[in-house]
Amino acid sequence: MKKHTSLSSLSALGRMLALAAIALLALPARGDDGATNEQLQASEDQRRQLEQQVSELEAEVTRLEAQLARQQQDAETAQAELADVTQQLEEARELVASQDWEGVYQQLTQVRAELAALRTQLAAMNGSLELNAAFVFGTAPFVLGQTYATAGGDTVTFSQVRYWLSNVTLLKQDGTTRALTDSYHLMEVINAQELDGTSNPVTLPANRRERVQARAVPADTYSGIRFSIGVDPTYNDDLSRQAGELHVLQNMASVSWMWFTSYIFTKTHGTYVTAQGTQGDFAWDTGTNANYRTVELPFPITVTVNSQKRLTVNLQANVAPLFASLNPSTTPSIGATQSTESATLSDGFANMFALVSVENADR
Repeated sequence: MKKHTSLSSLSALGRMLALAAIALLALPARGDDGATNEQLQASEDQRRQLEQQVSELEAEVTRLEAQLARQQQDAETAQAELADVTQQLEEARELVASQDWEGVYQQLTQVRAELAALRTQLAAMNGSLELNAAFVFGTAPFVLGQTYATAGGDTVTFSQVRYWLSNVTLLKQDGTTRALTDSYHLMEVINAQELDGTSNPVTLPANRRERVQARAVPADTYSGIRFSIGVDPTYNDDLSRQAGELHVLQNMASVSWMWFTSYIFTKTHGTYVTAQGTQGDFAWDTGTNANYRTVELPFPITVTVNSQKRLTVNLQANVAPLFASLNPSTTPSIGATQSTESATLSDGFANMFALVSVENADR
């Protein structure tokens, strides 16, 4: 168990450092090839920022390793206590065989008390959450390259759909909440694509991402879930800040699509064909702070999360509502300067989600 924990931590560190290495490689090449002093200074400043982020992530790895070590120690203590209980039960069987009824009753009373204490200890330890948001279009599975009919009478075919699912929070019946840390997740269905804005060719692989896993969910009883579409202003207004999966090497951040640097909250790209046969491309992007949306879904029953009870929340992310009030043939492009259309599209993303089921199974 301890060996597994250590390897997991080292693997996490490796992924973090690999990301930083890619970022450094993606910086514009330096040298006497016409680059201005300002460009060289900007490149050096970016390099220093990334090196600082690597150091911060290394410190976070060290902190998490210490936390895992404490949890491992707690688990080892619980294992030792269970072994002691097992021994006491063996002694109880011997007392039964010797017909020492009073000794048996005393032994079983002690065992029950120790097991109750262990259950309390385990119930106070963190649990986990799996959040699944399966892409669909209406009642049909969502597939890139597949043709779908919109509410406006067009047919559409998608080349990519992407969005930031952020700030996942579990809700309690008393109105208090438990926010999950570093909860920024890029949900997507994409084909392979070249990474923008780098001097060295980098390709993002084809991907279908519909699942979020959180492994340090505070033990408690919950009645619902809340999450947001987009990136909150703290991180959206400063691309040098990073948390969760936020970073600029995702083709979901740009300095040119609007008047200040910002994450792109959602991307919906593809082609359309009207009933009259007119066809073309459409590209719908959102990303200003005004486009940030929050979704709240109550659970049908309260659920318990702890080290012995896992929580799985299954959603549908229905792309069809995006076309309820927007038509790609009349609005083929949506960006930061189209505030009305961006707001409508953002509302459509907030209306994508429906709760399918909640599973609260024993481990």
